[in-house]
Amino acid sequence: MNNRICEILNIEKPIIQGPMSWVTNAEFVAAVSNAGGLGFLGPNAGQIEITRSPEISAERMRSEIQKTKSLTNKPFGVSVLVNRDLAFTWPILEAVIDEKVPVVHVGGMLDDRIFKPLKENNIKIVYRPLTPTIEDAKAAEEFGIDVYVATGFDEGGTVPERVIGDIEMKNQYNTRAIMAAQVA
Repeated sequence: MNNRICEILNIEKPIIQGPMSWVTNAEFVAAVSNAGGLGFLGPNAGQIEITRSPEISAERMRSEIQKTKSLTNKPFGVSVLVNRDLAFTWPILEAVIDEKVPVVHVGGMLDDRIFKPLKENNIKIVYRPLTPTIEDAKAAEEFGIDVYVATGFDEGGTVPERVIGDIEMKNQYNTRAIMAAQVA
């Protein structure tokens, strides 16, 4: 199957597994990627204990990235949560860059301090705002995102503040957009 998303992300099938925080691990992500989709390590991938240390979080993620790389030679991604002071963001970002992860999911906010180093290291960016708007989608495009996640209220999980459906959002912003939904 060939479409824009497959070409941009270098995957065989336009299936992107959500970066579920405590559910994902290297085996799960590698299985998705080996099947032709794009697997994502969530923020707490492979973990069973909470830590408040950015350094420990980054080392755990680095370990999970290395495990994933040992299980697949296909593209996969890591979710990077952006917080205002970047205390947790930077250590994870450094691990992602050091380990040459091909794709990053950035959730929440547009921040050039994050996007610039990712682009400088040829890492593809899948951006998912908390509340999508056409204005936000256009701003994200100016930041250099590769794929925009058009999240409507019907996607489940974390839902936007605005009542708009996935398909309606995708139709409003069609360039390199995917829907965050279980559409059959």
